[in-house]
Amino acid sequence: MELRTLRYFLAVCNDGCMSKAAKRLHVTQPALSRQIAALEQELSCTLLERRSRSVLPTEQGLYLQRRAQEIVSLADRTEADFSHEEEIVAGDIHIGAGESDGIRVLAQHMRAFRARYPGVRFHLHSDTADELVGRLERGLDDLSVLMSYPNVDRYHHVRLSPTDAWGVIMRADDPLAAHELVGPNDLIDRPLIMPERSYVNDEVAGPLAAWFDRAASDIEVAATYNLTFNALSLAREGIGRLISFESQMGSEGASDLVFRLLYPPAISVIDVVWKRGLARSNAVRRFLESLNDTCAAESTPTAENKEDSRKQAL
Repeated sequence: MELRTLRYFLAVCNDGCMSKAAKRLHVTQPALSRQIAALEQELSCTLLERRSRSVLPTEQGLYLQRRAQEIVSLADRTEADFSHEEEIVAGDIHIGAGESDGIRVLAQHMRAFRARYPGVRFHLHSDTADELVGRLERGLDDLSVLMSYPNVDRYHHVRLSPTDAWGVIMRADDPLAAHELVGPNDLIDRPLIMPERSYVNDEVAGPLAAWFDRAASDIEVAATYNLTFNALSLAREGIGRLISFESQMGSEGASDLVFRLLYPPAISVIDVVWKRGLARSNAVRRFLESLNDTCAAESTPTAENKEDSRKQAL
């Protein structure tokens, strides 16, 4: 498969029309149709369902569309890395992140870095931890922000100074809203909405497992979620009490929802991680050095540890 053909295929999928895609690509419609037909012949499958005035990807076409987007994105990034002179700090930095208060801290670093290097552009992708690690492994992201990730030592990483404290988001008219703090036994009388990484195979997992302890077998889970924004709507409708972080309420923290901390405290640490032993663009390398230096200064390390921290970014 040629990269150009994959770009043609993606254009057709995005536009849903051969003629429209051909016009945007500055090629004739017959030439574009021949390219797609040759791709289908090469892969021995039908990639597009042809209709009178439109096309739709088949099941195989949808799979190729996802893979082609990754391939083309990686090729564009690689080309961009070679497009700048060695002494110039410019280009793209791709960051994957879960929903976390750590983004606020990272955003401060990003703002300061762009003030110094205005030619740098950041791309932020939000997803679950498993998806973020997959993107990191495939080279789609340069670094990821992960919360209490169990295998963090597989990567170079720096721990951000904030932590996220777990709590309960519930309707303001919930009787539990009268409590200042919430214990495990307070949560067994009504259904819960749990983060999917913390409720696996009908059992509480991760950092919350130790917190629930013996009460874990008595809780009822009405739903699980991977990102909080939509889960807030479930809590608002009274489907269950939402186990999440206070920072996730954001501007949604209206009077109809309240947050109460878990007690004893259940804390998730926040790490910025990146793969070991990779060649990096000037922009990524300088950003990681800056992030390491700032975090190291905040934790007042020894001079030797600070130098080790800088070397991780190289």
